[in-house]
Amino acid sequence: IALGMAADNSELRGRITEYGNFISRTLQPQLQTAVDAREETEAEISEYARLQTKLRRILSEQESITVGSGDRRSAAAPINTIVDIAHGAVYCNATIPNPRTIYVDVGFGFHIEMTLPEAMAFIDKRINYLDTEVLKHRSNVAATVAKDVENALEMLEEFGEELAELESSGR
Repeated sequence: IALGMAADNSELRGRITEYGNFISRTLQPQLQTAVDAREETEAEISEYARLQTKLRRILSEQESITVGSGDRRSAAAPINTIVDIAHGAVYCNATIPNPRTIYVDVGFGFHIEMTLPEAMAFIDKRINYLDTEVLKHRSNVAATVAKDVENALEMLEEFGEELAELESSGR
């Protein structure tokens, strides 16, 4: 009987080690990757929303200039601004000589010149797509992996309790 208990103990210890390794080497990195992807999408949505706000301001300024001059084709006044050139680490002053058109990052490293109304329409569609498709999917993936981690930790806890019971009854 003691030999059988020793085998059960060593088998249970092996399973505990196996599940612990699985959690730390597989599930936790998967969870971190899923959370990072979700946060990246949230940051992209936020960046597009900031651009949308700036474009609305520019459009309203242009409309007030157009209304004042009465000529719809008059040149838009240049805009002085601060531009992020290093992902929030370095900024520089810039002048936009013709704020009627801008270059918008449309993904995959491509930037397309658009009029302000075109850019606003694109940004609306892009934010909607990112929010309803990409973010939803990435949030679901993160939630699924988090649930897998939780289940694995519960199983590990149960194995630990079984091992403690075996050791206390064997003494």
